[in-house]
Amino acid sequence: MTDELVAAIEAGDARTWLAEQVATAGDPARFAMAFAAAGRRLGRGAIGEAAAAAITAAGLRWPVTGADECGRAALVLAAVAALPPAGDRQVSFVRDLVRRGEVRERQAVLRALAALPAPARFVDLAVDACRSNVETVFAAIACDNDFPARHFPPPAFHQMVIKALFIGAPLARIAGLAERTTDELRRMVDAYVSERAAAGRAIPDDVALIRRPP
Repeated sequence: MTDELVAAIEAGDARTWLAEQVATAGDPARFAMAFAAAGRRLGRGAIGEAAAAAITAAGLRWPVTGADECGRAALVLAAVAALPPAGDRQVSFVRDLVRRGEVRERQAVLRALAALPAPARFVDLAVDACRSNVETVFAAIACDNDFPARHFPPPAFHQMVIKALFIGAPLARIAGLAERTTDELRRMVDAYVSERAAAGRAIPDDVALIRRPP
């Protein structure tokens, strides 16, 4: 997976730098410097659609994002792989990155959760990320990300969908929505629609992805 993330960086010198940093990500000091420097060294320019498709084909659903997010995700995967699997060091390492990182750093980590070893261990921090008031951070876990569909318990998945409606995140980009839609989620969406209608507010068209036809 790290190979595909590194390959997504188009500029040769930036890609070479990232490959070198990934190779030494097991060193905490080297990781910290590279993780912080990724925005400057890789830039925020969007990767190509083919690169995003290659990452997705390798097993990590990935939208067209900035090069810095790809680079940071590669660094996180390499750093976690270097930590001992026993105990909670991997979980605490990832949790600290999400809690302390700046916005784009948090987005990169959240996008990479599904590719981490034993990903179900990270459910609590992913659910907590859905509470973020930063829309791009919420979208990083809720949209084009397989993690919620695979690992969220029903109440958490339902609340994520309802929040997506409230903030205008497209439901079509929620991975596994059809498979995770339940009668309870339909009831919640119906209640949301009724409240919006009573208040004279617009109702998003994509509620049709969940509601039963009349």
